Amino acid sequence: MPEFNAGHALDEAMERHEQIAQGGILVPIAAAVIAVFAALATLFANHNSISGLAEKNEAILYQIKSADQYGYYESSRIKSHVYQALLGSGIVAANAKTPMQSTIAREQTKADKILKIAQEDDVSATEHFKDSEGYMKAYEKFEVATTLFEVSIVLVSITALMRTRAMLLVAAGATSVGIVFFALGFTH
Repeated sequence: MPEFNAGHALDEAMERHEQIAQGGILVPIAAAVIAVFAALATLFANHNSISGLAEKNEAILYQIKSADQYGYYESSRIKSHVYQALLGSGIVAANAKTPMQSTIAREQTKADKILKIAQEDDVSATEHFKDSEGYMKAYEKFEVATTLFEVSIVLVSITALMRTRAMLLVAAGATSVGIVFFALGFTH
């Protein structure tokens, strides 16, 4: 077991003190600040991912409702055409023609209302799909920012371990690009 050398320990302590005095504190502070950016980017990425999926679910729901309404519209139109065909064929008794004509008018009015609902559901589905895409694009930007921030943290850590500032410039560049992607995440 090596013996304790007080002089050597004192020299190391003085060297560390000089590094801190000369800006050696910059590396741990930079790592902490970049870690905060990474945490924020992750938070916003997760929020946008969840919001994007929720919007996609809403879009699918409206698509299904629209398809149901179109089916209901078609069945109403078919009933109307069947009644018209019966009237046109002459097999309907004279006393039943007036009630059948009012039934045809009712079916056509109902079909028009149903078609309007189906078209509104189509519009809602399209809007929700567009919103979902916007959230997913923001999610992608935040994910790129998070990755760049994490790479920067590793580079800053290597700088601290090597006691050189060689990787600090690369980390600063990656952090700068990460900040750009972070800001772009808010534009969608």
